[in-house]
Amino acid sequence: MQSICLITGASSGLGRALALEYAAQGWKVLAVARNVERLADLVKSSVDANSQGQIVPISLDVTDSKAVDTYMQQIGALVPQLDLVLLNAGTCEYVDLPDWPLDAFNRTFALNFHAVAMMVPKLLPLLQQAKAPKLAIVSSLAHYFPFTRAEAYGASKAALSYFTDSLRVDLAGSGLQVTLIEPGFIDTPLTQANDFTMPFMLKADDAAKRIAKAIDGGALRFRFPKRLVFSLSLLNLLPYNLRQRVAAGMKQQ
Repeated sequence: MQSICLITGASSGLGRALALEYAAQGWKVLAVARNVERLADLVKSSVDANSQGQIVPISLDVTDSKAVDTYMQQIGALVPQLDLVLLNAGTCEYVDLPDWPLDAFNRTFALNFHAVAMMVPKLLPLLQQAKAPKLAIVSSLAHYFPFTRAEAYGASKAALSYFTDSLRVDLAGSGLQVTLIEPGFIDTPLTQANDFTMPFMLKADDAAKRIAKAIDGGALRFRFPKRLVFSLSLLNLLPYNLRQRVAAGMKQQ
């Protein structure tokens, strides 16, 4: 039987690379995103690459609870089970004092956190139909250190990482593998808008291959690339006051 996965945020960046990676491996991929044209281009790219699998485009705003409910009522007609759900959709908005817009926090948390919390219980029944189901949630290394202007983005990813770890505890014994993905900088449309140096940048297709391998290997948490993880780990070993001074010094650069 063909393995089936659902990937959110599949129309660009890391999500697109993940969809193409799993299609190349022979999976049936339910590719979820809002942009219809980009989804069509994703399907074409998969066909052009002679992928062994199939990409099914699904235009859906995962922050719209009513739209998600409607889709969940229909998904059973598309697939008998989900072997893997990869919740990857995300956004980043930087904020500035003293007058940062609260809407930026609302938008960031709506996609990065609330959409995930909403979708997980709705997808569990289809995951539970699979023999060895896997749920992977994409967070970020950003919450591992207090970066400037990242109050909204970093806080949403910190919440998401904690959510994933806590969810794994509550699903213990269910047979569902829960993997927390915490990448560093990946070359995507989001990071291309950044105006600061991003060390150890990875290409999206490279990151997708690493993530797929980690999930397949049963990883509970996958932080990468190792050089960035090591660097951030060293910074977090500093005394708290010194750590804050180092972070403030980075702001001035």
